[in-house]
Amino acid sequence: MPSWIAIKAFLSSKWPWMAAGVVIIGALLLLSYCTGRSDGKKDEVIGQQQREIETQDKVSGANDKAADERLKDYQYGAEQQREIEDAVRNAKGPDDVRAQRGCVILRQQGRDTSRIPACNGSASRP
Repeated sequence: MPSWIAIKAFLSSKWPWMAAGVVIIGALLLLSYCTGRSDGKKDEVIGQQQREIETQDKVSGANDKAADERLKDYQYGAEQQREIEDAVRNAKGPDDVRAQRGCVILRQQGRDTSRIPACNGSASRP
């Protein structure tokens, strides 16, 4: 069994180094714990960013589709307006203007105008 004097001599000469070792080990443990916590936060932030990117992609796709639909609607409306203007331009008088315009509108609505004499027997548009 070591004598108390030897233990006392060892502790008196080595205790500052042991205390420094304990402090360093404690600091390393604390640092590794905090690093693990920040890695978890980083993973959550990355996941949130990916979800935001996916949402922005969906919104962008929906906006593109809506813009295409608006363009198609505008072109279709312009085509219908030209058709009405052509019918009015080719009419022979005020009564014919009203009749031709009505026939064009009926055709644009998809109705069969082949049996209406004022519409010159033209069928509805496909």
